[in-house]
Amino acid sequence: MQKIIYKMMNKVFMNEVESELLDLIDVKEKVIFDVGCFRGNFTKNLIEHEERKNNNSKYYLFDANPNVKHYLNENQILKKENVKYFELALDNTNMQKKFSINRYFEPSGSSLNSPHKKDPLYNLSRKVFMKIFQPFKKIEDYEEINVQTQKLDNFCSLNSIEKIDLLKLDVDGTEHEILLGAENLLSNGKIGLIYTEISGFKKTFHTRVNEIVKLLDKYDFELKKTYNISSFSMLSNLKATDNIFVKKSIR
Repeated sequence: MQKIIYKMMNKVFMNEVESELLDLIDVKEKVIFDVGCFRGNFTKNLIEHEERKNNNSKYYLFDANPNVKHYLNENQILKKENVKYFELALDNTNMQKKFSINRYFEPSGSSLNSPHKKDPLYNLSRKVFMKIFQPFKKIEDYEEINVQTQKLDNFCSLNSIEKIDLLKLDVDGTEHEILLGAENLLSNGKIGLIYTEISGFKKTFHTRVNEIVKLLDKYDFELKKTYNISSFSMLSNLKATDNIFVKKSIR
C-alpha cells in the first residue's frame, strides 16, 4: 500500500523537472548523483530522457535505507550498466551515525536529521491518512539504524570521480551538511548543477534557505528557480521546496 500511495503522491504533488535540468547541462555524457534516491524514479526519468538523445551518462545513487536496493531492483534500475548504488548516508563526516527510517511511510522523513520526526502534527496527520488507507494494518513509527556516513569529497576521491555534472539531493533535512562535505569539489568547480530539496520547520525555513544560498554563493552558484512542495505544508509545521542552483557564469 505504501508503494501505491507513493506513486499517487508523486503523480499529484512532486515536481517533474528532469527535462529542464538536462537542458541546463551542456554535456553529452554526464556524471549524475542521485542522493536520497529511494525507488529511483528521478534517475529512471533522467535515463528515459537521455536515451531519447542517445546519451549514456553515469549515475551514482545513494540511500542509507537498506530496503532501497530491493526497491531499485523492483524498478529495474540496477539492471542498467551505467547505474551504481551505494548504501551510504552522505553528510559532512566519515563515521557511523544513527539514521531514522519512517516505517509508516518510508519516502518521507527517513534521514540522519529528520524534521518530520520532530513534528507531532505532521506525524499525527500522516498516520491518520495511512490508517484510512490501511484500516487493518498496524501503523508503525520511526526506527533508528546504524549507518555509515561519508563526505562527497571523500567518496569522489576514493572512486576516482573528477566531476559531478548534476547533484540532486532529496535527503529530508541534511542537504546543508552534504554540501559542507563537498567543499573541495565546490571550491574547484567540479559540481555543475545542483537540484536540492530544502526542508525544515516553517518558523525557521527562511533562515534555512538563506544558509544554503549563502554557502553556495561562495562557490559562484545562485538560486535560479524554486518549486513549492504543497503536500509538505498541509497539516504540519513543516515546509519544503525544490530548488535549482546554477553557476552565475552560465546564467
